[in-house]
Order: sequence, then C-alpha cells, then structure tokens
Amino acid sequence: MDIHEHLQANRQRLLEQYNTNLETVLALQATLLRDILPSVRDELDLSPDATEWARDWLCDTSTLFRILKRNNFTRSFALEAVRKNLLWRLNNLRPGDPHIHTNFLQHLPHHILDPLGRPIVIMRMLAFSQNSDSIKPVILHAFEKLRLNLKELNDSLNNRDPALQYMVLLDLDGLLLQNLNIELIAWTLREVIPRFPGMLAGVFILKYSWTHSGLWNIVKRLLPVSALSRVFFSTDEHLQRYFSPSVLPKDYGGTLPFLTQLEDTFLSSSTPIESHASVVTDLTITQLPPTSLLNPFYGYPVSQINGLTTLTTLPHGRRRKRDLATTLSLLFWVRWRRQITLSLIMAAFILTLRMRPLRRCIHVYKDLIG
Repeated sequence: MDIHEHLQANRQRLLEQYNTNLETVLALQATLLRDILPSVRDELDLSPDATEWARDWLCDTSTLFRILKRNNFTRSFALEAVRKNLLWRLNNLRPGDPHIHTNFLQHLPHHILDPLGRPIVIMRMLAFSQNSDSIKPVILHAFEKLRLNLKELNDSLNNRDPALQYMVLLDLDGLLLQNLNIELIAWTLREVIPRFPGMLAGVFILKYSWTHSGLWNIVKRLLPVSALSRVFFSTDEHLQRYFSPSVLPKDYGGTLPFLTQLEDTFLSSSTPIESHASVVTDLTITQLPPTSLLNPFYGYPVSQINGLTTLTTLPHGRRRKRDLATTLSLLFWVRWRRQITLSLIMAAFILTLRMRPLRRCIHVYKDLIG
C-alpha cells in the first residue's frame, strides 16, 4: 500500500467513525455545557470571560470527537477526559496572547489542501533548539492556534465532511543534533500532543539526512506504533507524488510562492493577555497517595486541584483494579510485615539446619571418590 492509499484508508475510517458517533458526540457536548461547565465555573469562581472561553472550547465538536475516539468511544471516560483537559487549559493556556509569535509553524491558506481535502501545516524543527522555558508557551499557543484554525475551517464548510486533521510538513533544514533540546521534544510528545489528540493525519519529514538518524532513534521510542505508521521520510520527488506541485511552495519544489511570500492564515487573536489571577483563581495540583485520609477515593491515587475550592480527579478517569490491588498489597504488607519477616527468617533458619546433613553427605561422598 502506497502513502496515498494508506492515508486515504485512514481518512475514510475516521470519517465513518465520525458519522457513526456524531449523535454521541452531540449528546456528550450537551451534558458538558449543561452540567460540567456550570460545575467548573462555580467550583473555580470563573470570570464571565473565562467561562465563555471554556464554552467556546466545549462547542468545538471535532475536538470532542477526537477526545471520545481517544477514549474508545466510552462516554464516561470521555466525560472525565474532557473535564481534566478543561481544567488543564484553564491552568496552562491564556485566551489569546498577541505577544506570542508561532513563527516556527506556518499554515498554508485555507484553499490549499492535500489530495484528501486536509489543510497543510509546515513546521520548522529549529524551534526545538531553544531554551525550554522560553519556547514551551509558544508550543502550547501554536497547538491551540491549530485547533482554532481547524474549527474555523470546519465552520465554513457548510455541512460537508469536516476536516478533522492536518497534514504536516516537518522541515529539518539547518537542524543540528548537538543543538537540539531533547527534553523539549519529549515534553511536547508527552504533555502537549495528548491535550490536542488526533489532529495530525500524517507527517512528511523533509531535508532528512544521516546526521538526523540519532534524533529519529530517540523520537521513535517516544511514539506509539499507530503514530509511527503516519510518519514518512520524503524527498521533493516523493512529496510531489502525493501532493501536486500546485499546493507546494517553491521551497519544496512546488509552484506556489516561497513561504516568506505566502499568507499565513493562523488566527491572530485581539484578546489581550490576562494573568490567571483575573481569569481563574491560581490553581495548584497535588497528588494524594491512595491511603491518605484526605483521599475521597481511598485505595486509588488521585489529583487534587486547589483553587477557592478543591476538585478531586482520578488520574486515569476511572478506578482501576490494578491501583486498588497495589494499595491492598501495600496495606497487607504494612499490617503483617513483622510476621512475614519473622516467618521468612525462621524458614531460612530451618532450611539451613536441613542443609547441614546434606553437606556432610556431599563431603563423605567426595572423600570416598577421592
């Protein structure tokens, strides 16, 4: 199966899942807007602007579908995942910071699509050579802009099949492994992408050479098998075989103007940056052990999000049997460890006594054959 057939099959399967589960997504959305949002608003004493910002995210049907899909279309798991993601967004994302520039990411104009009707984004890896603290907010903001751009595109499609994912051209030009911030890449794969699940249909890696093989050996260990199947190492010739030259910039052998001359359709929000003090009470997240007296889910590890009031969430969105088994094993050990330790010592002592005759027999046997 070539790249086009592989990506086409993935897209067809995704659209079938979307259409099959659309009623479930809309019902989930109604529950979130009716029950979860008012609960979070009251618990965290959200301002009207913050509440409206949260509502806008919950109205993004494509995002809710992707979260539902990530949770195997199980409604209860998806509800908890959306709630946790909403709290994370309130704690980590500002609603529109005009001072953050995502110049390492460029979105081609909306009318320029891949052969399967998906928008195209170009990412330059040079951004990952920078200091983590300075670039992390930029990466978060970039993924949020990707989500917003996808939502804007779908709002303009007028009931046609939605564009649920992007095609990404990952440009490695000028990247040196010794300058690369591996911790930043790991953080992006571990902390950011799961908060924006399922937005990337495929990644074409451009300008790849043997000097980047060390980087790939590191990154591929961090990616699941399903993601690895959507990564393609491409020359300009291979790129033009999937895309037509009419949708590629001249930088990559196409007929479009150079990237520096193309309009970047990323949304530019005019909403002024707000400190979290004015949007939501400062949040602190505390991990409670399973046996803490403060843990309302005794026996299971939980996270407490502390603002004006306290919210408690299960880290995996449910009570897992393995967590309870671990806690019961720990409690059993704490209760009976002295008896178990004494029993083991006695067993070792008895075994030692029983081994002595055997050792004598061995010595006698050696003397006889010696």
